[in-house]
Amino acid sequence: MTSIVFYDGACPLCSRVVRFVLKHERDKTLKFAKLQGAFAKNFLSEKGINALDLSTFYLFKKGTLYSKSTAALHLVFYLKWYFLLISIFWIVPRFIRDFIYNTIAKNRYKIFKELCEIGALDKDRSLDL
Repeated sequence: MTSIVFYDGACPLCSRVVRFVLKHERDKTLKFAKLQGAFAKNFLSEKGINALDLSTFYLFKKGTLYSKSTAALHLVFYLKWYFLLISIFWIVPRFIRDFIYNTIAKNRYKIFKELCEIGALDKDRSLDL
């Protein structure tokens, strides 16, 4: 089953995260979709998310849709082995992780001012038309 990263295509932090994942992923199996795109809107609405929150990062993995810090931690398992140390953050309770996530998401345009271009994704990796 395909794993899909849903991200805010206009967010400077999100673009940096996607570039980081593309550079450091283990086996190039992830697909990517901008939250602003038709694919994401249709897919997420089928999963019961009708009002998109562009400050939320989603990961669809093995039939389950994860969001915020939980999505980010699941993403670690797609990266090269030396990033597995980050998985130590699973011991932090979700409400604390999501509080930190929400604080960063709320201030992401202040912290990261310029959009970092992702570049063209391969046709088989991007779900945006």
